Amino acid sequence: MSDYLSDEEQAARLRSWWATNGISVLIAAVVAGGGYFGYQLMTFAAQQKAEASTAAFIAYREAEGDKQEALGNELIQQFPGTTQHALVLLRRAALATEEARLSDAAEALSEAIEMVNDALLADLARIRLARVLQELDRSDDALAQLALVKNTGYRSWALEVQGDIYLATDQIESAHEAYSAAFEALADGERRPILEVKRDNTAPSNGAYVAFRDTLDDALRKAEQTLKEEQDADNE
Repeated sequence: MSDYLSDEEQAARLRSWWATNGISVLIAAVVAGGGYFGYQLMTFAAQQKAEASTAAFIAYREAEGDKQEALGNELIQQFPGTTQHALVLLRRAALATEEARLSDAAEALSEAIEMVNDALLADLARIRLARVLQELDRSDDALAQLALVKNTGYRSWALEVQGDIYLATDQIESAHEAYSAAFEALADGERRPILEVKRDNTAPSNGAYVAFRDTLDDALRKAEQTLKEEQDADNE
């Protein structure tokens, strides 16, 4: 009888505990389960969005003229703030640069920098923007953009562009320092013969920094030809 009463007593205690705590336990279980399934749902939704935005960008890239422009606008409306949104802006900036619409190019690149979350893409946009700003005679603004480039993979390129800006404004010593820093920032095994020519041709002569524009232009043309020949040989 004592065992039976003990079981009955335990059942009563369980009913009493459930009446007091059961609802909160049930809510906790639902929340926990909901959190897991909610996470899975969010992950799936993010994947679907990434795939859709990528497909939209491929369609945009393969289109031409007015159709490309329309697809670009549609992508931006459907997937604002995405990497693909930024890539559309970079593409538009490149086309604007080719057509000498430098203000439009600067605007597109500035917008890409402001909205993109990808640091690599932002640094790429900054370097391109610096080139455009240089053409717009806004050297100080261009140098300010280059100073914001942090990714090590882009650092050498940013320093080379910095050197080009200094050279264009007859700051030969600063140009040489920038080219030298860019050369030092190259990855192991990386060759940039044009950068090497720029560094060597801005080096001081008899202790003085002098602009050798004609010599530099000739040397750059030779370096570009050498680089092209090496690339052609590698492709054969």
